[in-house]
Amino acid sequence: MSRDGIMSRPLTRRSAFAAAALPLLAGQARAQQRFAGREIVATAFGGPSQDLIQRMVYDVVTRETGARGTQTPLLSANAFARMRAEAQAPQIDLFMFSGGQQVAAKAGDLTQKLPDASNFASVPASLKDADGHWIAWGLVTEGILYRPDKVANPPRSYKDFFRPEFEGHIAFPHITNGYGTDFLVMLARAHGGSESNIGPGFDALKRISGRANIFRSAAEVQTLFASGDIWIMPYDGASAMRSSAMGIPVAYSVPEEGAPFVLLTGAVAKRSRNADIAAAVLNRHLDPEVQTAIAREIGWAPVNPATQLPPDVAPFMAPTDKLADLNRDVINASRPAWTDRFNREIAR
Repeated sequence: MSRDGIMSRPLTRRSAFAAAALPLLAGQARAQQRFAGREIVATAFGGPSQDLIQRMVYDVVTRETGARGTQTPLLSANAFARMRAEAQAPQIDLFMFSGGQQVAAKAGDLTQKLPDASNFASVPASLKDADGHWIAWGLVTEGILYRPDKVANPPRSYKDFFRPEFEGHIAFPHITNGYGTDFLVMLARAHGGSESNIGPGFDALKRISGRANIFRSAAEVQTLFASGDIWIMPYDGASAMRSSAMGIPVAYSVPEEGAPFVLLTGAVAKRSRNADIAAAVLNRHLDPEVQTAIAREIGWAPVNPATQLPPDVAPFMAPTDKLADLNRDVINASRPAWTDRFNREIAR
């Protein structure tokens, strides 16, 4: 009998546990809805990647935090222009870049420090800003693509383009294609040069350009390999994976000089009030299950070393400890002069 005369039931072990759990469950529910009623707007790269990220990132963040997410497709250069134009009153919170714009954005005082998140510490220091203003969540890794049915000894170095058996079976991108620029730089590095000493790269290109196929667009990769005449080219691993999925035997090799790469990064506008939601979104990008899905479905390599890629995906991507970090500032400043020289000496 209770003190007010109402009969009370004996407190069983199960009911005691349930009673104790109620405050905990209520706390978890509140934590899960910590961003309820708020919305984050982010740029996106469009296409299949946007659909995948909506499903695996934004929808999950909504369920877990209550925050809604809206993706706006914008090319990186256009996104950066928008970030600058709206610096005083940003309409977009989270910007996704693939052309290195995050560095210029930070230098221009257009970004803010990201709140910390659980997966951020796993990303190698070279793939995130030292002050926390941006972090990479994916990589486009470059290297050497080749026909394994034509090539008994897989290429392992950029110097292998000069093996006698490859003469007449080489293709490489025009310098107006970013992968063509990176190939020039890596040839220079392999022959004692660098971004600041590009001469050895041009000398090396001259040696193979006479009978090589010089192409401009990614759409030509499969066509060239499918012809059977092209056995080797420098390009990205995702193109090799797509070619293989189409039934064209194309393999990917990480060069011993390292794999050039393109960073896919996230940065938050300086005056955005949603940096906390942005951190949750980027943290979800870095979950191994999401990193694996992005790798499998889009071809972008993971930046979280804890990600264990399946055996049908891993051979098409360079791990984070095999990357070649190029000096993009020197490359971008030199591009007009290099393009002029390429047109005069290589693409005659």
